[in-house]
Amino acid sequence: MSGHPYGHAALRRGAWQFLSGKAVSGLLTFLILLSIVRLLPLREYGAYATLIASAELAYAIGALGLHWAAARHLPEYRLHAPAGQVRTFAFRLLAWQVAALGTCAVLLGLALDGFLAGMGLEVARAAAWGWVFLVFTEGIGRFLCEGLLAPLIQQHVVRTSVLCRQVVFLALLGFAASRDNVTIREVLWAELAASVLMTALAFRGLRRHLSRLDAVHAAGNWREPAVREVWSTALPMYGAHLLTLAYSPQLFIVLLQRFAGGEAAAVFGFLRSLYEQAARYLPATLLFGLVRPKLVAAYVGGGGMAELAGNANLAGKLSLFVLMPVVGFAAVGGEALIALLSGGKFLHTGLLFFGFMLALVPFSQRQLLETVAVAAGQARLCPLGAAAGLSVLPLMLGLFFLGAGPWAGVAALGGGHLIFVLLVVAVLRRAGYRPDQAGLFKLGLAAGAGTLLAASLPRLSPAWLEVAVLAVAAGIAFLVASWAVKPFSAAERQCVHALLGRKVIHG
Repeated sequence: MSGHPYGHAALRRGAWQFLSGKAVSGLLTFLILLSIVRLLPLREYGAYATLIASAELAYAIGALGLHWAAARHLPEYRLHAPAGQVRTFAFRLLAWQVAALGTCAVLLGLALDGFLAGMGLEVARAAAWGWVFLVFTEGIGRFLCEGLLAPLIQQHVVRTSVLCRQVVFLALLGFAASRDNVTIREVLWAELAASVLMTALAFRGLRRHLSRLDAVHAAGNWREPAVREVWSTALPMYGAHLLTLAYSPQLFIVLLQRFAGGEAAAVFGFLRSLYEQAARYLPATLLFGLVRPKLVAAYVGGGGMAELAGNANLAGKLSLFVLMPVVGFAAVGGEALIALLSGGKFLHTGLLFFGFMLALVPFSQRQLLETVAVAAGQARLCPLGAAAGLSVLPLMLGLFFLGAGPWAGVAALGGGHLIFVLLVVAVLRRAGYRPDQAGLFKLGLAAGAGTLLAASLPRLSPAWLEVAVLAVAAGIAFLVASWAVKPFSAAERQCVHALLGRKVIHG
């Protein structure tokens, strides 16, 4: 392997490897979502959404913050350590993760009957056991892809693993549908089979990459981090994530299933799936596996807080540049979009969809601020920010028991992320971090222009035409307004052009 592992060439190569498969993966994920919501009866879809949300809670509990330890220390090992030490460190992290998730899966299996009864889930035992095994295999697969392969800029392995998972899952759903025999059991076991394949491919790719590392020598002034230092990165982030789960959409789906029934859980679960689809395709999330090691490498490589803040501000504004026209469209066209996508199952939920999209604004900045804090040795800020976010719990519970239903979860989701962002930014300012408030304000103005133009248009029929016209109008107005107010500085535009190898931001 030649060249700097985190230089422009490596990042550009990794970005295109990742993006070349991401569009296909996103389309497949979207088709899977629409297939499941249309194939399963409403109550079974609510049960499926509840089980998947519960599985994601289990992933988080079993994660131990190890993906953050890998994100912080793997680039450091890759830059400074001999190949043998890189391999040892990566496999040590993997072994810890396997042990933690294995323990979670065993405990879930022991408590399975009580959990199903307590949630009021009428799920066949065979389907429930498929869910237990999924917690283990999917958790390991995600850690391999996001925790180990991404910090090593092995996006082509991640791409292959994820695409194979999606293709197999969709093919198994199609096979079950062709036999007119789709229940939650078939869906969960199909997802388990696809997850096993993804995990196997990711592990094979990791082994191959680690076996081919250059036999470099450790830098003379570099000292291998002690185990205590690794855990001092992992545990604060783990604590922060556990606190965040208290106002997460995953937990709220479980509450809805328990107290409001499967139909309410189905509505929230579907909109939450769309929210997560949108979240995955924000630039800072879409390229998080590339952005995070770049931010860390910039700081530990001598750039300090100034370079770290500049890169984080650029990534944050790129995310909002994609997100804000979607928010503007959702305010006007959300109702028609949700009715169209769900096949008419979920009506009068357009404003709720808009609430989800609005909650993405602070979320898009939170991810980057977490990386800034970890890279700068301020990981303790993350559990503090997450703990401050707990102040939204009384609001969530109050709204829920007053009959606000899904709106209680959306309010808690957006409010929790916003409180985190405000607190962490306030503390990081003392260390020299400066958010680009002017650029953020300009992006908000451009989104407002898109909303006003879309709202002024007459309603059309059929629904797909109305959705298309409103989306195009909101997008064009946003781009024109952005060109006028220029939220990106000349230096930021030059940086994007250098990374992509072409001019994409004008003005």
